[in-house]
Amino acid sequence: MRGRRLAVLDAPTSLGLRPPEDGAVPGCYKAPGVLRDAGLLTRLSAQDAGVVTPARYRPDWVPGRVRNEQAIADHSRELASRIQDLLGHSHPPLILGGDCSILVGVGLALQRTGRFGLVSLDGLDYRHPGNMADAGVAAGGESLAFMTGLGGSLAELDGRRPYLRSEDVVAVGVRPDDECSAEAASHGMHLIGAPAVAGDPAAAASDALGTVERPELDGFWIHLDADVLDPKLMPAVDSTEPGGLRWEELGTVLRRLLASPRAVGLDVTIYDPDLDPGFGYGRRLADLLVTVLSDER
Repeated sequence: MRGRRLAVLDAPTSLGLRPPEDGAVPGCYKAPGVLRDAGLLTRLSAQDAGVVTPARYRPDWVPGRVRNEQAIADHSRELASRIQDLLGHSHPPLILGGDCSILVGVGLALQRTGRFGLVSLDGLDYRHPGNMADAGVAAGGESLAFMTGLGGSLAELDGRRPYLRSEDVVAVGVRPDDECSAEAASHGMHLIGAPAVAGDPAAAASDALGTVERPELDGFWIHLDADVLDPKLMPAVDSTEPGGLRWEELGTVLRRLLASPRAVGLDVTIYDPDLDPGFGYGRRLADLLVTVLSDER
């Protein structure tokens, strides 16, 4: 994707998150606007592919159901159709989210198209009813489980389960104490911890590519969640976890992944402008994207 003209599509949803307080809506849906205001499309010379608008956020949660489940399913189907259309053209898609529930739409689009890999730069969003009693409270924390066929209806939209095979997925930046990491690894997912990335970011990227550049795959997608960064460097996220990556480490990994001719798309999630007075962290995120996707310095 690096150096190619991209198609930027907005997915401004917070449907997959808990309300930050009673009656409030999480602010991640505002992230595409901040990134666009930072000049992202102009600086990347990108095509504007528009927006997939979600339904209204509902803060209520019914135990046994995923919060905003039907709205996420509807948004995911529409997003999948738009991504699938973009994958058939010459401009790779850059999806500006929103929360991590947009991965359901990404996964559905990829599964409709072929067999693809995924490099997830994120915490390990692997909660599901088999390992967490409160699974369903927020789909964003379950997105990688949905992608690989775990969970309820959001893991099998249109009867397609799994969207991706676990052995085709690499999770990069996992914290050492993540409670779901042993289970994910036992299912065949390749985990690369944050300490390993910090030790040698280029080697970590090469390690990830060893899984997703295999000839039996039609390509791979990159998922970038802003909370893969250390919260001291990026506090404007829905859920902070200590021990994350530095900006420079993340940039090295992304630059290597995006240089691969097998990379077919990228999404960016979880940056929350409501937690970023002045939007300085949003501009820093836009700068990172421009740096890794173009020759601008």
